[in-house]
Amino acid sequence: MNNETLMMKLRELLVLLMQSRSLSEKSADAMRYCREQMVEKTLPVNIYGEYREIIEHLSELAEENNHIAPDDLLRSGGDLLLSILLLYERLAGEVAVNQYLNQNGVHYF
Repeated sequence: MNNETLMMKLRELLVLLMQSRSLSEKSADAMRYCREQMVEKTLPVNIYGEYREIIEHLSELAEENNHIAPDDLLRSGGDLLLSILLLYERLAGEVAVNQYLNQNGVHYF
């Protein structure tokens, strides 16, 4: 999966998390989306750790009977969104650098 496709899928993931439903429902849907659309075997090796971190956050938030304090739940949801945005930013930076190098005829291995 290339970076542009992965960025598109991360945007769709953020849209799922912004719906007006319970956090556990949104997280369960987002986790299902990740498993169906962002298959681990197709991900670049350099983002696998961040992807696993996102999946772990989603699985914690998807548990309906978790006894997490509301402020901790809010913090965990914020951490999840932040990790998605940071991964998106990193991918966007890589895309921008690659486009710049390609425009200027610089090729590296």
